[in-house]
Amino acid sequence: MASTPHERALRPVRLILLLALVLLPLSLGLDGAASRALVAWRPPGVEPLAQLATRLGDGTLTIGLPCVLGLVWWWRGQRGPGVRALLAGATVAGAGLLELLIKELSCRGRPTAADAGAFFSRFPCNPADYAHASFPSGHATTAFALAALLALWYPRWAAGFLALAGLVGLSRVVLGAHFPSDVLGGAALGMGVALIVHAKVPGVRLSS
Repeated sequence: MASTPHERALRPVRLILLLALVLLPLSLGLDGAASRALVAWRPPGVEPLAQLATRLGDGTLTIGLPCVLGLVWWWRGQRGPGVRALLAGATVAGAGLLELLIKELSCRGRPTAADAGAFFSRFPCNPADYAHASFPSGHATTAFALAALLALWYPRWAAGFLALAGLVGLSRVVLGAHFPSDVLGGAALGMGVALIVHAKVPGVRLSS
């Protein structure tokens, strides 16, 4: 039996989640070298592009935009798109809250911190300052949570959504804000939350 577009979109989402989970522990030993190499590799024009890409993972965009669109569509009587957009905003917000909780517990030094890469460096952080809020990447968490939902709801553009989330994650390492494992952890967290929501709320699964 031929697979549906929705089923075809579900495969790469699950595959990326699995890869992130497998690569996460492996990347911890290579974090420092990989981070330094990517920061050093910044030919002219790359940093402005990375700054632009990293803004796509800002919570104000990944949470705020779906919520605003959802309210507008709801007010205009477009209940289906409105519910879907509001659900997306709530899902990303939920993933972001979990990410903040993990940061408080892991208290990992960012690449620019004196104790770069160290976990539990000031445990408990409560609250974690910027220098010790490295794991997981919040931008990667929110970007991949939203990208996963959009990919499952609109399979035709799944590759584009996931690629944009990947650029957000890469930008965080290129800009020296995170280690690769921070991005992998955020990607796994965001996509995991999105898949759970997608499985538990079947009324808005299929794109229309």
